Amino acid sequence: MKSLKLWTLTVCCFGLVVDTQAGMIHIGSEKQFFIDDYLIESLTATRRVLNPAKKVYHNPIIRPERPWEGNDVRVSKVIYEEDEGIFRMWYGAGTYSARQGETEIVVESEGAPGVCIATSKDGLNWEKPILGKVEFQGSRENNMIPRDQFRPYFFKDRHETDPARRYKGFERRGSTKTPGMQFDLYFSPDGFEWTPYQNNPVIDTSPRVGRWGPTGFMGWDSIRQTYAVHMENCRHQRCPLGKRLIGRAESPDMIRWSQPETIILPDEEDYPDLEFYYMPVIVYEGMYVGMLWNFRTTNTTILPQAVFSRDGVHYNRDFRQPFIAPGPNGSFDSAVVYSQSLAIHQGRLLNYYTGANWRSPESLLNLGDKAVASVGLAVTEPDGFVSLDGVQGDKRQRIAFSEMVTRSFTFSGDRLYLNLRSALRQWGAGPCEVRAEIVGADHHPIAGYGFDEADPITSAGTAQVASWNGKSDLSELKDRPIKLRLHFKNAKLYSFQFK
Repeated sequence: MKSLKLWTLTVCCFGLVVDTQAGMIHIGSEKQFFIDDYLIESLTATRRVLNPAKKVYHNPIIRPERPWEGNDVRVSKVIYEEDEGIFRMWYGAGTYSARQGETEIVVESEGAPGVCIATSKDGLNWEKPILGKVEFQGSRENNMIPRDQFRPYFFKDRHETDPARRYKGFERRGSTKTPGMQFDLYFSPDGFEWTPYQNNPVIDTSPRVGRWGPTGFMGWDSIRQTYAVHMENCRHQRCPLGKRLIGRAESPDMIRWSQPETIILPDEEDYPDLEFYYMPVIVYEGMYVGMLWNFRTTNTTILPQAVFSRDGVHYNRDFRQPFIAPGPNGSFDSAVVYSQSLAIHQGRLLNYYTGANWRSPESLLNLGDKAVASVGLAVTEPDGFVSLDGVQGDKRQRIAFSEMVTRSFTFSGDRLYLNLRSALRQWGAGPCEVRAEIVGADHHPIAGYGFDEADPITSAGTAQVASWNGKSDLSELKDRPIKLRLHFKNAKLYSFQFK
């Protein structure tokens, strides 16, 4: 952030630079999304629509099918290893059952859950390699790893320059019966062999009352240029509402951490029993995407809600429906969906989640040996979170275009690229059509870039180039304040970018 000089303050976030003196937004060559109305001045015959993630057809991708996996497998972390060209998944495996006690239903587990490894070349289809590291029932023919080779909270730090510290992990100390909580920091070159930091613990909430609930270490935040962690911040602390809320803490070095600040809490549109249990966060094309666990305490359901932010602190919750819906009755994910590990590969967001068909001791008891938890995958295509959905045109009559007009901005780059897809065609609907018009602050078309000069885009694609009478070079407009007016029908618009 630049210093205050006279009456001009420059604020940077999400690839946008706003000069408050001129009221001008500079988008540079960053991709622009429709997650909110920040850059949108007006919409006509269209609206912003959330596009839930799509489950892969062969779900669950990891299911309990080996003796050491019991009836319950849960994803912990998925990391793409660039050097090896493979995805690696760490997942827990165990056996859970329930019995009726004298006064309540008791949930039991057979020993400590094991930790297993799965690998994949594409992130979609997975194998369970024989590692030979852990003996189970007299054999090492399994994909388990020793407990001391696993840290419950870890990530691959691509910001780190020291190869010996490429992976960073945390081990949590304390229990629900103690007033505080501690986290010890560990380093690893490969995610398996760990060395403790010499001055542990690096996080210590004792002796005061208060602890973090379910915690997700984001790792390096490339937007705010700091390390970040998100946690259930308030349930076990003296705070307003007395509910589970989402907090965020930051650190310049993973050692010195700020006090958590609450960043997301329920509002008047939420159910009275709604709380927020956990939130994995990832940076996607200059914006934050979070999977906010919505926890209904009356029926103990947990489902992920997609939330978006430009600065990592103020999150947009415009879309309240689940981003990954539960499956139908009888499916492995019919009761709860825990979105736990996010990975970006070839522009797509791969959302790895744990699904279970039970959500309470009562349901576990009722299901008996049919109770199961497995790992599922839901995919979001490039930029496919929120779209502007246009009108469905009819060949038999003249249907007006949908329209989106931006606020004034300046850009860098030579061409305008649009990510669009054809809407599902209804009977009689024509092909998609998109025309890009460039106008000034007064909404009058800039000569040569009006609607009549705009070449229609009639096919879908993630990087369709806009042109006007065959001309696509926009270098003459670079750094000049403009507005973009997009006319479209039978189309879904996901993003635009000048580059």
